[in-house]
Amino acid sequence: MCTWPIWGWIDVEAKRVLGSRLFLAVLAGLLVLNCFFFLYQRPDTWEEPLVDGDVYHERLEALSDKSWEEALAWCVQYQEDASKAMFEEKWDFDSEAEEIRIAAGVLQKQYEHLLGYQDYLDGVQRYAKLLQSVSLFSQPGTFAYENTVKTARDFARMDGVEVTSGHDLAVTEFFADKWTDYSILILICVVCGLFVAERKEGLWPMVHAASGGRWRFALRRTLILLAAAWISTGILVGARVLLCGMEYHGLGEWGRTLQSIPMFHNVPIPMTIGQFWLFYITVKAMGAFMIGLVLWMMLSAISNIGLALCAAGLVLGVEFACMAIPSSSMFAPARYVNIFSYVDFTAVFTRYLNISVFGTLVAGSDLVLVILPFLCAVFIGWNLLIAQCKRPITRMNRLLKWLDWIAKKLSPYFARGGEICKLLIKRRGILLLILLVLVVQRFEAPPRAYVAWDPFIQFYQEKYAGPITMEKLALMEEDLATCMDMYNREGLQIVLDDAKSAPEGAWIVPSEPYDAIWSNNEENHHRNTALIAMLFLVLILAPIAAQERQNGMTVLLRSTSGGRKRLMLRKQLLLVALAAVVWALVYGTELHRTIEEYGAFSCLRAPAYSMTLFRDMGLSAPLGLTIGVYYGAKLLIMVAIGEVCYYLSSCCTKNRDAMLLCGGVLLIPAALAAIGSGIGEYLSFLLPLGGIELIL
Repeated sequence: MCTWPIWGWIDVEAKRVLGSRLFLAVLAGLLVLNCFFFLYQRPDTWEEPLVDGDVYHERLEALSDKSWEEALAWCVQYQEDASKAMFEEKWDFDSEAEEIRIAAGVLQKQYEHLLGYQDYLDGVQRYAKLLQSVSLFSQPGTFAYENTVKTARDFARMDGVEVTSGHDLAVTEFFADKWTDYSILILICVVCGLFVAERKEGLWPMVHAASGGRWRFALRRTLILLAAAWISTGILVGARVLLCGMEYHGLGEWGRTLQSIPMFHNVPIPMTIGQFWLFYITVKAMGAFMIGLVLWMMLSAISNIGLALCAAGLVLGVEFACMAIPSSSMFAPARYVNIFSYVDFTAVFTRYLNISVFGTLVAGSDLVLVILPFLCAVFIGWNLLIAQCKRPITRMNRLLKWLDWIAKKLSPYFARGGEICKLLIKRRGILLLILLVLVVQRFEAPPRAYVAWDPFIQFYQEKYAGPITMEKLALMEEDLATCMDMYNREGLQIVLDDAKSAPEGAWIVPSEPYDAIWSNNEENHHRNTALIAMLFLVLILAPIAAQERQNGMTVLLRSTSGGRKRLMLRKQLLLVALAAVVWALVYGTELHRTIEEYGAFSCLRAPAYSMTLFRDMGLSAPLGLTIGVYYGAKLLIMVAIGEVCYYLSSCCTKNRDAMLLCGGVLLIPAALAAIGSGIGEYLSFLLPLGGIELIL
């Protein structure tokens, strides 16, 4: 028996919620996904390229014996030399030199910040005095004057604080994406969903009638929600912090001053990196707790779960709209006293801005912190009050009557599309499709292998596009003889050599869009895209066969001819339709982004062996047909994935078990294959769905 009174008081409900298979499975899955996204899916753009951790560490160590001025000069000089070699000579790509160039660019910003930080602090003081000499800012008691005084006073605390060089990326790369923030929110939503499980089981009247089933039970759940917020934040944020430290060799630098990192130059609070991590985890955990209290309050106050979710969506929409309020507006406090301030706390923390609250100047980040305990206390009180007063059985309000009237009017249409409604409406599949639409909006065009002469090659491919003839080769030779520019000569020479080596009947084709969709998984694009398609298809289809078993309808369906034959046919048609919808969203967006980035697919009637990729195969089918077959094969593979999902779902008696089984069999091997695991490649559909790697 448990000897700790508090734990003994809450352990039964805690085991049901925090020890449930759903909570643990979601926590484990999100932890794996967060580690995967950090290691293999961090943003890598031309403006902010991904830096190799080992190269970054080696360059930083090599510069540690130099002064900051000398180190900065080396970074600038190396980048100039690399650019000169790239654009003024015949350049062969050197991956090692490119990694050093990228690291030098990052280190240059670090050393510029270190050298200029004290000047920045001095500038704040000078600027404050300068503003006070202007009439608009010179009147004591006004917001403008008090703002300059408070700014100067806050930043004066940083005088004498020593900044040092170190592995800044071990901290800043933590904030490269928002997956950790979203993962914490998902776990909090799971916990709140488990809190209202007694309604689904029909146990709410019994719980409410019990002596401890109201405010005391709600108090237990408050402690459980607090524990869930700390567990999810500690595990997910902690794992990400450790990965950042190991990847960029910064675990031993938690004693550095936080302001040594350029990202935090506007933070006027002396603290070390270690203190910042402790502070950040605390704020994130309590912010997640507060958001959980808000969601739980709405789920408790509104008996109809669908209506409660609509209310939650409305509240989130209003809160998100408040984030667009200008900082100079009188309503600016609503921008900071906001749920999203706790979702993306870093944006608030790193921006110094004073706000007038009832005539008192308060920094925006301080306002968020001060209001957090108050909000938690208020929402705890509301949840306890709702649990005490909200009755399971009461008169239906007008809104629910209106919704029931609408449902009655639509019921004939729902009856006709029964399987669609069950999967998309009752099982919330439509929400996943909406989420997929939002995800594909962030897709970028497939990257292709970069060659220094690409713009010139593309120019001449477009100029001479069409069937290769002796006359066209002669024109190209004449053009080459009169071309004086080195870059144009090189591009034209490459196009001419390729045309001469092409088999009879080949065309000159503007190749950039084709190279993109058949780019041999450049930057892991094709595997990542396939993983997203599989993820949403499996999540939507997992309950397709298990839902009848969960509702105890299997015996009834088996005893009718329609349940054995027509139901199967309807489910199969629905499966194919949903696979086609997911395929169209994912790969239709891929084609659209490719055309936007590289131009339209021209010369579709050209034989496929016009492309170097298909030359050894001797593939003579038109390029248009080849693209159609390529993407059509992806659709067939997605249908096959759906069939496997249907079989696995039919083996389960609960939708939750079907989700876990389908995820374990189909998604985990696919995720392993996406990160390059040989076992995952053999056991998953990811490689066939990626497509191009099998061709090559």
